[in-house]
Amino acid sequence: MAETVSRWDRAVDDWSSSLLGMLTAPESVLWWPGLAIALAAALCFGRERDLWGRARDYWRELPIDAGCFLANSALPFLLAPWLYTLSLIGNRLGTAFAAALSGATPAGEPGWPLLLVAALAAFVAGDFALYWTHRLFHAVPLLWRSHRLHHAPPVLTPLTAFRFWPWEQVVHLSGNMLGQGLGLGFVAGMAGTQVPPLTVLGVNAFMLIWGLAFAHLRHSPVPMPFPRLLSGWLISPHMHQLHHSLADEHRDRNFGTALAIWDRMFGTYALPAKGERFRFGVGAAEPSSRSVAGPGGQG
Repeated sequence: MAETVSRWDRAVDDWSSSLLGMLTAPESVLWWPGLAIALAAALCFGRERDLWGRARDYWRELPIDAGCFLANSALPFLLAPWLYTLSLIGNRLGTAFAAALSGATPAGEPGWPLLLVAALAAFVAGDFALYWTHRLFHAVPLLWRSHRLHHAPPVLTPLTAFRFWPWEQVVHLSGNMLGQGLGLGFVAGMAGTQVPPLTVLGVNAFMLIWGLAFAHLRHSPVPMPFPRLLSGWLISPHMHQLHHSLADEHRDRNFGTALAIWDRMFGTYALPAKGERFRFGVGAAEPSSRSVAGPGGQG
């Protein structure tokens, strides 16, 4: 019992410390270089005043956004043993599957090229898991009632990224960590070596790059596109804003977090028109049922 209390206290202390270092820690989603890049892009792409909506909508949503931010920023620390266990399980499963395919026996320490490939595999596999957890929260009516909180505000801010009920965030975090473990375990198994989860699940270089690549503008009214070719691979801020659109033709599109390839593979991809604007929120008329088969039951 005393050990459990001590572990809990340590997790709360780690979370408190992380709040103080949110602007300076590279693993933080609010690391200052990412915010600076987002601000510069907003000044370039968000000059039209009518983009931003009404000030009273921002003030009305701020208490909910701030509360969700505080609750959900604590979860990775409070759930650390559970999340690490999931990544370890994924790692072992991925390694075993790869070893069965390749016949390689784990041996030796991985070099930096393998660590880089493992980090990429963890990023891709974790993103794939997030695509499906996100899609399920749209597809299952009971789950949608929880996820509706994220889509409710008529204005978007970077804090909207935290606007989830904690139990939904637990599902997303769990799926992501299991996926990351599978990805890096598979690469290690194919290479005949071992890559412990903590080796690459600290500050993953690819996650760091994504955090700097205008990720904060995903939840904003700034319609920033990527070049058309890049938009076939990565979800731009403009593409994610389409996901939040009230329009019927945009419903259940662009579920991806970072990679657009999953939406292309499973029939949920939509590319906004140049300069297209959206109204955000959830309307009075919502679909009576949602299908994992995709928009309109296709794909």
